[in-house]
Amino acid sequence: MKNVIITGASTGIGKVTAITFANNGYKVFLVARSKDKLQAVADQIILEGGVAEVIVTDLSDMNSINSLIKNVTDKVDSINAIINIAGSWHSKDNVYADLDFSDFSQKVILDTYTVGFTAPTVIVHGLLPLMQRNSKIINLSGTFKGGAKGWLPYYASKRAIEDLTIGLSQELSGRGIQVNCVSPSDTATESYAKHFPQYVDEAIEPEKIAEKIFELCAENNQTTGKVIVMKKGEEPFEGFHS
Repeated sequence: MKNVIITGASTGIGKVTAITFANNGYKVFLVARSKDKLQAVADQIILEGGVAEVIVTDLSDMNSINSLIKNVTDKVDSINAIINIAGSWHSKDNVYADLDFSDFSQKVILDTYTVGFTAPTVIVHGLLPLMQRNSKIINLSGTFKGGAKGWLPYYASKRAIEDLTIGLSQELSGRGIQVNCVSPSDTATESYAKHFPQYVDEAIEPEKIAEKIFELCAENNQTTGKVIVMKKGEEPFEGFHS
């Protein structure tokens, strides 16, 4: 059975992606902070005949990230795909948008960078010994129609993950490991609907994102070093820092 690690798997794009991979025969390692939400996703997967395991991880904390790496390394001999979906753009009640840069707390800035960029970098670095030829790494970026203003920490983390994607694809080409990034525009997740209900009808469905991620992880798909932009009502297209 193939193994896939998916961060941000408790809700939204991560949850839908986890279910997609499980429905296609992968053992899915579900990674996020909320044990209850992760367990609910795992229960759904198992009920539908799939295989899932919960690994509660705070991706803003390096000790927790290193614990994740050790946990996975102790459990499996190989990883077929790492899907870095987790990002930090809102708290429970507030969204980090339309803010002057000076109004962001230092903690929010650092947590946004750690979750969105440092954690994916360290996870790939730590689990690389488990990845064989034709293994896949998929990162999630984002498309910002209005640019960085009001979103600067999140925007910067997403631009960085695109650069990491390109760099890793070059670094790992000799090992035959493919690395790509999916960059959706506004996506109709639960959190997006909560914070931006007025725009949800214009947002792309998370199922579309999950389908593209799964397509890029097909064993015979040799695409690498690409940033794929996805918008509702449009065909996916190659972009970079869109």
